[in-house]
Amino acid sequence: MPDDDPTDHYPPASRRTYFAEERTLLAWWRTGIAAAAVALGVGGLVPHLSGLPRTRFLALGAGYGALALFFIIGGAIRAARSHRALAEESYAALPNNVIAAVATYVSALVILTIVALF
Repeated sequence: MPDDDPTDHYPPASRRTYFAEERTLLAWWRTGIAAAAVALGVGGLVPHLSGLPRTRFLALGAGYGALALFFIIGGAIRAARSHRALAEESYAALPNNVIAAVATYVSALVILTIVALF
């Protein structure tokens, strides 16, 4: 019986595929830089302009800073795994638990930021 599982075999990666992988890494880094800018804004600028207590905004800024580090470091790790998988004519899926954890963390940061503003 023939093997019909499409995840078992992949054709060799072309240069275009490697360039796409590189663009994906840059997107991870770009997201990390944006999160770092949010960390500076929430942790430094918002409390200064709003006159609200600074402590909660410093904590939120640290949370966004941790998110920025995740995207920059995590993107580099993800790129290395993807590159290795492409070289082996395989595929390296992003684990579902990572996706769920990041979605939960970002959701919590957004909710806490809204609560802190009001």
